[in-house]
Amino acid sequence: MNLLTAACTPNASALGPESIEAHLAQLPGWTLENGALVARFRFDNFREVMDFATAVAEVADGQDHHPEMLLRYRDAELRFSTHSAGNAVTMNDVICAAQVSHLPEATP
Repeated sequence: MNLLTAACTPNASALGPESIEAHLAQLPGWTLENGALVARFRFDNFREVMDFATAVAEVADGQDHHPEMLLRYRDAELRFSTHSAGNAVTMNDVICAAQVSHLPEATP
């Protein structure tokens, strides 16, 4: 599966630990924390943070799968998990993490 062109699906099931670890190997800068895929991105200034947030919003809206975002002056933190799967990691989270990582604005 090409994660950069894949689409999220409704009612995705939670992935097992082995599957999550295998996908994390393809997602540099992402970790598993408290049942979510998490990445932190550092920027030179607040304008870049906001440009990144806007680009993430485009991915999230296009996939209808939205992360938790924490934005600060020079950094952003994203957390992807799937509420309908019991706040667990699903393939939808992996797809979105991969697509966010390949945004021109992303600098993990």
